[in-house]
Amino acid sequence: MARFHASALLAIFFFAFFALAAPVVETRQVGNLTCNVARLRIVGALAATNDDVSKISTADATAADAVATAQSGLSSAGDGIKTIAGSILTGQQAPASARDQVGQGLIDAQTALQSIDGTDPAVTTALGNMAKAIKAGQDVVANCK
Repeated sequence: MARFHASALLAIFFFAFFALAAPVVETRQVGNLTCNVARLRIVGALAATNDDVSKISTADATAADAVATAQSGLSSAGDGIKTIAGSILTGQQAPASARDQVGQGLIDAQTALQSIDGTDPAVTTALGNMAKAIKAGQDVVANCK
């Protein structure tokens, strides 16, 4: 009987050791429902904005430059989101630089889109989705603690 208790204690010890040694995913990393909804909203809004930007007329050289800058900003924001998602999936803390990259990419894209003169409805739609992406990003920062 003593042998059984010793084996049971040994098993508990190893379980506790490996459970403590396992990487811990920070609560901010996993997030609650509100946090994860905000994460999905920013990804969806970025995809919609990318789609809208691809529909903007680039016949004018200034508009073409602004579209290229907006696409670059959106790509940078997307890369930052990929870095954050990779960190979450591997149980690592997401680097603050990735969050800054997302924010800067969104600002760069918005600024470029706002510089386009004209009445192209794709610009208006892109700016609307851009505003949704920025709001979702703010919600991620506020709710993913």
